[in-house]
Amino acid sequence: MITAILVDDEPINNSNLNALLSKHCKEIKVIDTATSVDEARSQILALKPDVVFLDIEMPDKNGFDLLKSFQNPDFAVVFVTAYDSYGIAAVKFSALDYLLKPINIEELKNTVKKIKQSLVAKKQHLKLDNLLHLLAHPQPYEDQKIALATQKETHLVPINEIVRCESSNNYTTFFLTNGIAHVISKPLYEYDEMLSPYGFIRCHQSHLVNKTYVLSILNEDSGYLMMSFTSKKIPIAKQRKAQVKESLIVNKSKAGDIHRHFL
Repeated sequence: MITAILVDDEPINNSNLNALLSKHCKEIKVIDTATSVDEARSQILALKPDVVFLDIEMPDKNGFDLLKSFQNPDFAVVFVTAYDSYGIAAVKFSALDYLLKPINIEELKNTVKKIKQSLVAKKQHLKLDNLLHLLAHPQPYEDQKIALATQKETHLVPINEIVRCESSNNYTTFFLTNGIAHVISKPLYEYDEMLSPYGFIRCHQSHLVNKTYVLSILNEDSGYLMMSFTSKKIPIAKQRKAQVKESLIVNKSKAGDIHRHFL
């Protein structure tokens, strides 16, 4: 779902656009409307929309004044106005698109397609920026981050803050040490290969855990893992039980090395 704020000094215009989006562009969710620049700025800061449909000509301050008030706007902009003469200025402000009133349905649909393409590109750029940064500045494990793209935004999450991952069909939920959970529209196997070098264990078809946060192994059924930051028992698949225990329990040779180190 793409979130949007509608800004027009005429409330009826906001209502009409909201109705058009609701009927013809269901992937857009209008989360608020504003009738002034100051009101719009407050709403944008609080709600962080993906896109702002912005009237240009308004009393006191216009749409360009709103954009100038943001040092680095992180939302897409679609200008909606009755004045074609603003077109060049809108392009200079790098608006995603430009709609003339009264709004044509097909033009609105095309604009929404551009919004979707823009948001996908934005997520890809964030992932690429993260990759280039890691290549240019190699980091120790505790500083490594993974890009998790949700419908709303791409989160750059430190790997050592991931407690566990749980799959449901083609979705994977990441549970973090701060209690936040991110639902990602990718299957678990993609992250299994990616995270296994960082101490993650695939204990079950639906579960990938960070062994740093494993507290104990319960000998019930085929076995369960008890984890930090959750009271949920994480099942161990019968065929994976030996592999999981081997990964978690220090073997004798390592135990001997540790013993000698402390003597």
